[in-house]
Amino acid sequence: MTGMGIPDGTQFDTLGPTLTVTTQPAEPAGGDTVTATAVLTNDCPFPLRNAVLHLIDPGATTAAKTIPLGDLRRGAKTTRRWETAMPADVAGNVSFTAHVVFDVDGHSSDCARSAKTFTVPYEPNEVRDPYRTFATTDDAEFGQYGSQLVIWAGGRDFSGGTDEKGGILLPASAAESSVVQVKTVSLTGSDNPTAKYGIAVANDLTAPEKGGYAVLTMSKSFGLEFMTDSDGDGRLDTWAGGGGSTHPAWLRLVRDGTSCTAYSSTNSGLSWTEVASVTVPSASGAMDAGVVASAVNLNYPGTTVQAVFDHFTVEEA
Repeated sequence: MTGMGIPDGTQFDTLGPTLTVTTQPAEPAGGDTVTATAVLTNDCPFPLRNAVLHLIDPGATTAAKTIPLGDLRRGAKTTRRWETAMPADVAGNVSFTAHVVFDVDGHSSDCARSAKTFTVPYEPNEVRDPYRTFATTDDAEFGQYGSQLVIWAGGRDFSGGTDEKGGILLPASAAESSVVQVKTVSLTGSDNPTAKYGIAVANDLTAPEKGGYAVLTMSKSFGLEFMTDSDGDGRLDTWAGGGGSTHPAWLRLVRDGTSCTAYSSTNSGLSWTEVASVTVPSASGAMDAGVVASAVNLNYPGTTVQAVFDHFTVEEA
């Protein structure tokens, strides 16, 4: 190649500029004003052409700033700073990200990305309308952070004669034909491999004995569990599932009258695998839908879990 100072035989997919991001304060919390600094050094053996730097705030899907840098010679170094307020309701793993795009040979583009990632602890802060909470264990607490819902709960078990859990619901949201879906992000706080979190529907989730009860959960270590109430007495007495556990994962319940079909996905919902399809004879009318969690701590007394969900939706099919 000629005309750009690029050595013959250069492998562009194994080379790239150095890009770093730092923040001040180093470990910001929700509501803090933060100054983030991106440093780009072209330590490639060739110049970067038409470089553009994108600076992205925590939780954002588009750049807070887009800065054209033009051409950067070999060895060039440039620094850019941006200031933003951390969202008050941010928690979990959050990042300030810098992303640079540049031409490498006059015809194609390459890029480099760097992020300063840190963890903001979740704390119970209740939930906002239209969500409601319910619990069959005394130690349940709840939180809402943007599109994320969080449940802290103990509970001895989650099927058969014992149904102890915490839950967040949307009342009467699951129509005769509907799709209930959520991303199960993380389940922490207990070493119990049978602890679980997921989605649930019922005629009344606060009183499962009113019928229509079905639950799809991901356990901490033992995979999926799709449980339903076959006779309308409020007890989960059918089971399907198994396999290994994946965190995060996507869970989906599709209701069609009294039929309930469970699906899971490990690729952000690009493809779905059916777990099972079951008839729940007592399902009727517009049903409650929600997210639920239990520590299943019968053999782990006193333990609680922190269950984090994202993008909980209920839509007509």
